[in-house]
Amino acid sequence: MEAVELARKLQEEATCSICLDYFTDPVMTACGHNFCRACIQLSWEKARGKKGRRKQKGSFPCPECRAMSPQRNLLPNRLLTKVAEMARQHPGLQKQDLCQEHQEPLKLFCQEDQSPICVVCRESREHRLHRVLPAEEAVQGYKLKLEEDTEYLREQITRTGNLQAREEQSLAEWQGKVKERRERIVLEFEKMNLYLVEEEQRLLRALEREEEETASRLRESVACLDRQGHSLELLLLQLEERSAHGPLQMLQDMKEPLSRKNNVSVQCPEVAPPTRPRTVCRVPGQIEVLRGFLGKWAPRAGTSDPGSLGDAPLHPPASEAISGGGASALPDDGDWLFTVPS
Repeated sequence: MEAVELARKLQEEATCSICLDYFTDPVMTACGHNFCRACIQLSWEKARGKKGRRKQKGSFPCPECRAMSPQRNLLPNRLLTKVAEMARQHPGLQKQDLCQEHQEPLKLFCQEDQSPICVVCRESREHRLHRVLPAEEAVQGYKLKLEEDTEYLREQITRTGNLQAREEQSLAEWQGKVKERRERIVLEFEKMNLYLVEEEQRLLRALEREEEETASRLRESVACLDRQGHSLELLLLQLEERSAHGPLQMLQDMKEPLSRKNNVSVQCPEVAPPTRPRTVCRVPGQIEVLRGFLGKWAPRAGTSDPGSLGDAPLHPPASEAISGGGASALPDDGDWLFTVPS
């Protein structure tokens, strides 16, 4: 007997006639037929729901020979369990080696359908006009192609790994540069903040000195004018008293009060008070910062959308501040205000 025929016979012996698959927990009925335990129980459950009376209570017909078999007499078939397990594991007894339709060995390969077929399928109307190769020849051809594709994929995986490693190195280098730049920015602003604090204290001290000098001169001028006003009030009282006397008494000694009146001269302050402090707040880089904000928040050319100026106002307005087009368009004395957008 040929090996293929022997394989088919062994496969039939290890196959359940209900589920058409290898036995799982096979049991034997009283009539000697074998089934999977779950299959025969399911078959009897279906038979129980059918109409009609059974001849023997607790007995069910065998799916193979229809002989009545008591349900409690099911015996496990351990030998058949081992045979079914061997059939599952043996390559020559695999179910996919046989045509599911004709139960013939799959010896041919249809190139159009890209699937293995048996000799009966080859003569069928479906495959009669198709190009067919022996299965072994097709396996060799596809094996070579799979090897080529496998080698190509390995090369691509290697290339992808190299690219990934390079990108990871670039990412690490970039993050290092960003970290260095971040530290540099923090350090520069710390230095700038320290310098600005010192400059602020210096300007405040200079403004305090200027305030004291100017205030001292103004207080002296106020005191002088106060004395002068007091003298003028005394002279005014004397003249008023003289006017209240009688004619002869008023004419006596008129020379002294008249001479005092002629000698009166109002002394004005020698130095006019300053209109603004001389100390100017010149923050280093202030003009450049303002220009940067003006360039960032000014409306773009050809647009009139007020929203393009941003939410933070600029004082003076951008249209006035940049009208000159150069450094003269911005004030030099530092007496201006700009609001930094938050």
